Amino acid sequence: MTDRAVEAVQHPPQSAEAIRQPMLLNGAYLAGRTEAEAAAFAETVEALAGRFPRPRLELTGPWPPYSFAELPDRPDLPDRPDLPDRG
Repeated sequence: MTDRAVEAVQHPPQSAEAIRQPMLLNGAYLAGRTEAEAAAFAETVEALAGRFPRPRLELTGPWPPYSFAELPDRPDLPDRPDLPDRG
């Protein structure tokens, strides 16, 4: 799928408590800027799902592109020793 997307990010699978079946891949794909690009991406997923019924492929979205956002460094913010390190 990564060759059909502008960008791709792999996230950790969701916990078993959050979903019905074990998750093998939790990917976020930036399908493009136009509806045609998004439709072409969805058609590719549907074609793969028809060709390979197991494991089940599920496409959700569209979602806000938060997986592809980059936060700027903020040297002006004070250190917060009261917060856990997320490094």
